[in-house]
Amino acid sequence: MKIDKTYITTSTCFAEKGFTRAILYDLQKFTYEVIPNSLAEFLENPLNWLDSKTFENRSEDEKAVIEEYLSYCLEQEYVTEIPNTIPTQNFPKLNLNFEYPSVISNISISLNPNFIMDFTVIQNIILETKCYHLQIIVEKGFDLNLIKSYLKLIDTIGLRSIELIVEFQPEFDYQKLIDLYNNIAFIFIYAAPTSEFLQKANFGLHQIFTSEKDFAITHQKSLNFFNVNITLYTESQKHNTYFNRKLHIAANGDIKNAPLNSEVFGNIHQVKQASDILDIVKSKEFQKYWYVHKGMIDVCKDCEFRHMCVDNRIPIKRNDADYFMETECNYNPYIAKWQGEKGYNILKECGITSNKDGFSLNRKKLIAINKELWGDN
Repeated sequence: MKIDKTYITTSTCFAEKGFTRAILYDLQKFTYEVIPNSLAEFLENPLNWLDSKTFENRSEDEKAVIEEYLSYCLEQEYVTEIPNTIPTQNFPKLNLNFEYPSVISNISISLNPNFIMDFTVIQNIILETKCYHLQIIVEKGFDLNLIKSYLKLIDTIGLRSIELIVEFQPEFDYQKLIDLYNNIAFIFIYAAPTSEFLQKANFGLHQIFTSEKDFAITHQKSLNFFNVNITLYTESQKHNTYFNRKLHIAANGDIKNAPLNSEVFGNIHQVKQASDILDIVKSKEFQKYWYVHKGMIDVCKDCEFRHMCVDNRIPIKRNDADYFMETECNYNPYIAKWQGEKGYNILKECGITSNKDGFSLNRKKLIAINKELWGDN
């Protein structure tokens, strides 16, 4: 192969290696693709693989693989071809620093029929923290007509998206809410007669999904809820994408970082003015999970999905540098299998231990298991 051009990885494409395979994140197209770790290594620096002297010294099989990788990456626009006369410095890498204008980016609120919530206070907190995204979790028995008045109150304060989790009530017109409020992203209706999409996403908004099951916050992950975008990807580099800049207000008014957190940092019924909320959310204790990103957490650091996974499990600190999860994920990155798939096994059965005492991995056992599952490739 004659190499008379310069090839660089497209600045909005990032290949992230996992233990068994990699993910190619295309931030411009909002897509991802599962790729071999060897292709991820190629994309780290195509010039090293395509250096004329190095290339000629490779075996014919290696040359064929590199040519196939280059052809595929050019076709998918993962690699950009530029003339040799143009310096590669003219194509800088994307700045991955995470910058966000809000003190709190997401607020979630639980509503219970036994508690009265003053939504004017919520409105003021949204404005004070410059929050852009709101989730309202409506527990069983709550009068959904109150939701209409809440949404009307906060209609003009600049929220980019609103997510509603509500009980199925046959007389309530869910579609009308979407017709009235363009920033409703998702309505999840639980305890419904059927499980189906009544309306699918329109540019990421206006989804309505019904579920026969009752609503419950779980740790289960799914490819259906993974997203690829520049905000999430840059945030994931140094932040925990679930806990970072999040605020939860429980039905009784308790202020938390997230619904499943046990720590309570006050109560909105005792907040005298909206600015008081800033003292809470800016405290070191409130933010203690914000910077525990997946690169610091055992097992997660070896997962190819780590930059698109919003994980509500609480990381447990083992020492000054390492964290682990007490609850095991339903995806095992060491064998690239989801729970329920043929060949899936829990970490322990794969020779992996991750707990308060440390992390260990039986590489020989893993190699044998993966060879049986996937062959020599």
